[in-house]
Amino acid sequence: MLQNLIANLVLRKSTNTKDANIAIMTVPFKSETIENDPFAYVLQNFVPGFLFLIYILPVYNMVFLIVKEKESRTKESMRMMGMSDLPYWLSWFVYYTFVSTTIATVSWGMLCINCIVPGGKLYVWLWFWLYGESVFGLIIFIQSMFGKSKFAGIIASLIYFIGAFLDFPVIGSTKPFALKKWMSLIP
Repeated sequence: MLQNLIANLVLRKSTNTKDANIAIMTVPFKSETIENDPFAYVLQNFVPGFLFLIYILPVYNMVFLIVKEKESRTKESMRMMGMSDLPYWLSWFVYYTFVSTTIATVSWGMLCINCIVPGGKLYVWLWFWLYGESVFGLIIFIQSMFGKSKFAGIIASLIYFIGAFLDFPVIGSTKPFALKKWMSLIP
């Protein structure tokens, strides 16, 4: 549009005619057919929800175990024997990374059967694994609020679950759990 405006100004100046105009014309061309794939739409909306649900159990378990260890004062005993905080938290991170890698690989393996196209398999596994690793930061944050393990795991799971729904006001109409869109896919 801007190029056409400038071309019209140049044409009017060079010909001294106020009505000189270059018409923009679009030529239609044949495009590829659009395939409506309801499975891909459902997959893009369900996989994040299922991935979220898969990590509820590790959140519960890790928070419970870390707070239980805090309750039994094992960390303080190891600190008195000369261990610093780095090996302590590194051991929890390695343990959780093993759990997260196992969950990501099993979930990815199930989707590789007939759902993921061959070119995107590594990216899907990386997405699952990175999501699991990001949950570890949430686990460390939540466990710091508790001193007793009795309800720590349950409340941590609730915080994790409720936190997933806090993004709905931000997302707006593209909610991952938009039931109206799913219902429109059913014939």
